[in-house]
Amino acid sequence: MSPTTLLTNPTTTRPPEPDSTMTPPPAEHAPCTWTVTTVEGITLTGTQPDWSMDNPSDTGMTLAQAIDHLRGYAHYTMLPVDPVLPPAILDTDINGTRVRDSTSMMFAAQIACHPYAPHPHERVPTASLTIVEEWDFEGLTPTDLTRFATQIRTQADYFENTVLPELITARNDWTTHHSPIPDPDHPAR
Repeated sequence: MSPTTLLTNPTTTRPPEPDSTMTPPPAEHAPCTWTVTTVEGITLTGTQPDWSMDNPSDTGMTLAQAIDHLRGYAHYTMLPVDPVLPPAILDTDINGTRVRDSTSMMFAAQIACHPYAPHPHERVPTASLTIVEEWDFEGLTPTDLTRFATQIRTQADYFENTVLPELITARNDWTTHHSPIPDPDHPAR
């Protein structure tokens, strides 16, 4: 299989014949695309999801560089999350006075899709979670632990009410606007 075939969506069936009952989708719902143009004059394109914070479009690469670029590329979005103040004292001076308060992101979520990954399960949007960002929660009092448990419940609601619908929307959008990419090692799949 050639690199060009790997990075394009070959049409295997003919599009339906237009008829008077078919209307094009409104412009605001038309899918966006990315474009990579190689120094050899080869143009590669693909779907650019509305939710993605990055775009792989580029020029001036060789075809081999473009393939490496796209194989390592991920469409992604970081979902908003409130920072959490760890309930334990972080640092104290010699007199026992708190000298540094800090917040950390806890259970931060991201949606990502690696359209040209070697493994097919990576080619559709999935969610990733950052459980805790560089903090250990130690020395928790009963009040601290109660507050922490409340935060965990809030985070569970966030996963169910924010992250889950966003992931479902991203996957539905991906399925609607993106043709499956053949597995280069198993073209029949």
